[in-house]
Amino acid sequence: MIRLLRIVGFLLIGAGLILAGSWFIEPLRHLWPLLLALPMPIRIGLVVAGIGLLIVLATVVNDRLTADTSTLREDLGGDP
Repeated sequence: MIRLLRIVGFLLIGAGLILAGSWFIEPLRHLWPLLLALPMPIRIGLVVAGIGLLIVLATVVNDRLTADTSTLREDLGGDP
């Protein structure tokens, strides 16, 4: 569980850095006022969907890290 929380934390840090870095790209900077103009329920929905996506990605990464190598080979289409 601690490992999963750590993975979620790293994914949230990465997402935050990408969002903060988007401010330095001129065309993306013009999107921020459009996002802030959205109604509050839509903004909350986007935030919740983003957190859900990060949690799903973290669980997939955790499953891949803790999976048996023979199972991974079967999932990825390797020779039996």
